[in-house]
Amino acid sequence: MKKSYLMIIMVTAMLFSTGAVMAGTVLDEQYGPGGAKVELVKAKVRNGVLTLGIRYIHPAEVMVLEEGKDRIDINPYLKSREIPIKFKVSDVFYLVNGKRYYVLKDKQGNWLASPVVGDYIAEPVNKEILKKHLKKEKIPALILDGDHPIKILWFKFPAPPEGTEEIEFQVPEVSPFDVEIKK
Repeated sequence: MKKSYLMIIMVTAMLFSTGAVMAGTVLDEQYGPGGAKVELVKAKVRNGVLTLGIRYIHPAEVMVLEEGKDRIDINPYLKSREIPIKFKVSDVFYLVNGKRYYVLKDKQGNWLASPVVGDYIAEPVNKEILKKHLKKEKIPALILDGDHPIKILWFKFPAPPEGTEEIEFQVPEVSPFDVEIKK
């Protein structure tokens, strides 16, 4: 009896850690820093706001999810390789008819995006560590590695002009995404 419970817990943990539970419709995919796969997983307009979501996947995790390889068989160097992801939120935009639309801010001047530290997409940290990092102007990057193989980011923008059916979404170090707009 204990073995069957243990097996259920192990399978559930494996599903969550591989991102299989997070699998959904991929609207477009590109490759980013260090060979990471970057998937556009959300593009929705509601109440005059466009929300775009992307998922970064470590190359070792791509081998597990797409090629069906066992984690044990993957080169340990590849699994342990860290891929830093850090860029300014102000460098993220979408294009329509040659015009750029940038990430929105709330009334307090905070970016409507996540995870954000100051003006950067970066690893969230507690307030004491954040103050220390901001004084030194060193913001901790998001790290993709074997222990943290998937990172999800989202951004909110002003809705595209009426009648727009497709936009080009641009994130630093990633090829542009072609995004079909559904309202």
